[in-house]
Amino acid sequence: MSIFLKQTVILAKLETTKGTDSAPTGAANAMLVSNVSFTPLEGDEVEREVIRPYFGDSGSAMVTQYCKLSFDVEFAGVAVPGSEPGYADLLRACACDVTVTAGTDVTFAPISQDLDSVTLYINIGGNRQKIMAGMANCKIDAPAKSLPKLQFEFWGTYQAAVSEPLPSVDYTAFEQPLGVNASNTSLTLHGTTVAASAFSFDMGLTVVKRDLINVNTVEITGRKSSGSVTFDNTLVSEKNWTELARTATSGALTLRHGTGGSNIVELNANKVQLGKPAFADSDGIQQITVPLRFIPTSGNDEWEIVVR
Repeated sequence: MSIFLKQTVILAKLETTKGTDSAPTGAANAMLVSNVSFTPLEGDEVEREVIRPYFGDSGSAMVTQYCKLSFDVEFAGVAVPGSEPGYADLLRACACDVTVTAGTDVTFAPISQDLDSVTLYINIGGNRQKIMAGMANCKIDAPAKSLPKLQFEFWGTYQAAVSEPLPSVDYTAFEQPLGVNASNTSLTLHGTTVAASAFSFDMGLTVVKRDLINVNTVEITGRKSSGSVTFDNTLVSEKNWTELARTATSGALTLRHGTGGSNIVELNANKVQLGKPAFADSDGIQQITVPLRFIPTSGNDEWEIVVR
């Protein structure tokens, strides 16, 4: 029997107890994803290196075991402001807390302790593997003339695969995405609205697999958020981007995607430093690419993702 990669289902649900199966279902926890990459068994191997009276490989033993799963989710808002998006549990597993304001919006912000984890099920054509204690890093990719994506890379503890029928799924929690363009998207950097051709953001989470005596888990141990934006350069009399980078000046950033009263997502940051700029040509127009560093002000406040 052939296994078709297009027949892939990913389920994800927050764990009440880290590393304990939260039993996600297709009806409530199906993730609408693309660009899936799955490593069912990852880990460290140690060579046995035994000595025998003949040549030959003596084999090895795996001393750590875990899984890695990465995929993209369309970065879109919700149909009813104040309701959580279908990808909420995924962001929670990226060292984020969530604040729900009924009828208004849902805000995800970074935290540094009491972090959540998820159980993930990945079923590819009838082979299902569980990933427990799942924690991840997340990136946002939003180039012009494309659909914005949340890019997740999960690490989790290894569980053996089993044969299991593909579940029935419900994707209604995922809203139709909007294209990144002048009609749907705006970006302000240090108080200036910029004509951007590309934007990226990386939460910069350090995710590690820990295998010790009596310890088999995944942890997030640090965060250093960064990004990059490419836009049409301006006269230095309007904004001197190179000087802002040279003096390590910080300022606000807002990426807003979507119009109207719903299906809107935002990335907001109050203290963004610019890195060394680089120039390039786009249709005969000079563009500038600026690295971004997201700096906390009082702690766990270097950015927020708002969904409405």
